[in-house]
This record gives sequence, C-alpha cells and structure tokens, in this order.
Amino acid sequence: MVNPFLYAAQVSLLLALSRGITAHPIARSTVWETVTVTTCKNACVPHPTSSSVTSVTSGCDDTTTSEVTTTSTSETSTTSSSPTCTSSPPPNNDDFRKRNYDTIHRIYNLTIFPNQVPIITYGGAAVPDGLFANDTSGRISPVGNFTDFEDSIEYFFALPPIPQSNKNNAAFSRFELAQFSSECPEVAASTVYLYTSVVNPGGPDDGKLITILRQTGFWKFNAKGEVENYDLDLIEIDHFISELTSTDYDTPEAQAELIATTCMTQALRCVGPYQEYESIEQCIDVLTNQKKFGSFTNIWSDSVVCRSIHLVLTITRPAAHCPHVGPSGGMKCVDYPYLVREFDDERLWGRTDLFRCPGVPAY
Repeated sequence: MVNPFLYAAQVSLLLALSRGITAHPIARSTVWETVTVTTCKNACVPHPTSSSVTSVTSGCDDTTTSEVTTTSTSETSTTSSSPTCTSSPPPNNDDFRKRNYDTIHRIYNLTIFPNQVPIITYGGAAVPDGLFANDTSGRISPVGNFTDFEDSIEYFFALPPIPQSNKNNAAFSRFELAQFSSECPEVAASTVYLYTSVVNPGGPDDGKLITILRQTGFWKFNAKGEVENYDLDLIEIDHFISELTSTDYDTPEAQAELIATTCMTQALRCVGPYQEYESIEQCIDVLTNQKKFGSFTNIWSDSVVCRSIHLVLTITRPAAHCPHVGPSGGMKCVDYPYLVREFDDERLWGRTDLFRCPGVPAY
C-alpha cells in the first residue's frame, strides 16, 4: 500500500499539486467514455454535446438503446450535455435524466488523477456544490457503510489510488460510464469502469494500462439533484488490488510486508492525541498475532486488510480514522455479521425500498 518512506514526499506533492491547481487550473486528462442508455416510451436520451451517436432500436417498440461516445478535455471537468429525443417526450422528462447523468459523470471525473488532489488536501470544502447532499450516506460493498458527507467524499475521492501509493505508480486515468438508466427524478443506476494506468511523465511506461475496476449500483437524488444516498458494489476488488500493486496477498511474505508498512505509516500519521499503539513493534505484534489478515473481498472486518484501507484515509482526517487502524478497530474495522453488512437497510436508511422509483410495486 503506502510506502512510509515516501510519505513526506507524498504530502508535499499533494500540497504542491493542490496549490498549483488552485492558482493555475491545469488541463484535465482527456476522458473517453461509451454510455449505453436505455429508455422506454420514447423518453429522452441524455448525451454530451459534440458526440458521435449511433442509435439501435431494440425488439421492443417503445425501447431505444443508444451508444454515446464522447471525448472531453477541459479545465472544469464538467461536460455540457443536451437531450436528444426519438420523439416528443412528456414535459420535463428529459431534464432529470440529463441532471442525474451529469451528476454521476462529474463525481467519477473527480476520481481521475490529479482531479481529486484538492479534495484529498482540503477535504469537503473542495467538493463542488451540487454533487452530494449535506446528509448523504451510503453503502460501498465490500468496504462498508458511510454515514455522513465527510465519510462519503473521503471514500469517493481519497481512496482512489494516486501514483505515490503503489509500486506501479498507477492511478485512475479515465473512466467509462458503461451503463446508465434513470426512469424517475429520484433514482438512477450505473455501471462504471475505472481504467488504472501508470502515471510517470516522461517515462517509457507512462500511460500503460495496469488494470480496470468496475463499480455498479444505485443512486438516490434529492429535489436539488444532489446525491442523497448510494448503494454501490466494487466487483472483484481483490483481483483489482492484486493487479494494482503487483502483489499476491495470499503469500506470508506479502502479508508481513503489508503489516510492516501499515504499522510504520500509522506511526507517522497517528501521533499525539491520535496515537493508537505504543510503538511500531507493538503494532506489528497486534496485527500479526491478534488480528486475522483478512481479504479484500470482505474489507469490513477486524482485519489487517481493513486497517490498511483506513490507513489511506488517515491522511485526510487522522482524528476520525486513526482509531480504525488501532487495536479496537474504532467501530469500523470490526466484525459484523454478513446480514448486517449487506442487508441492514433499515438501520442505514430507515427503509428497504430507497432505490425504487415512486409507484413501482414490490415483487
């Protein structure tokens, strides 16, 4: 995960990058994406302008599937868009689809390096208005539940890899919004591919594709169009982590290395009132002899793997995340039953049908 000996350089780089972005906005990476949008009853198909659009009509008379290919390079990271209709839509039917699409698009564009650097450095204050509600909450499986605004934006923008955090110098370089559907203003569904490539300007491997992460799930929007809730899954994240880091975490050597790195790095970040272990040696002893190593397919657990993930977040809010790395797990890196982790919607959201459009019956 994070090399502790590069930590000081990493922080300095993040600060320098964020200052540069604030003073002189840099050009964002060109993002190519192909979106498959399914709409029914001749509803509008949202797509960014300056796009090449090929429409294919399915066997159903009232359903149209459109492949939308876009290219965007901008300093604002926002792609303007307008609806295209196969026929006259119901009044205002196009607005919410475009709005929901644009919000999801903007969120994922901020996960692309270095777009997320100001948020890593300055936290929630650097998140553009209109993306997340102040009381947003959600579930990211298999990482855990995120119950407020700060938790949520840290997941989306602080956990994505940066070049200094892995031996391949890799980061998200582009994304593909592969699937999108929104049949009511309140709810949308999406599948996104996050392409992870080497970031080594001037080097022979710069831009080399390392691996791809897939995230799929549902979004709930409030009346302002902000994300109020989300229920997303990271697909086969264990394979993604292994390819991102070029490491087989099933081997004792790799597990011992991750424990040592976690303990040395937390000793640099969790200091003073945030200190969790008496020494690096005590940390290594606890994680080696008292905690299971765990798996990236079940991160939300009392494990080394969980603590290594929350270690990444200590750079943004040590007061909140150092306890998660500590011996107790801070109510995050603790064992919860499977039914609680994946199905306790009542406790998280107060209801079980949150991502169902109004009027759609339960089956």
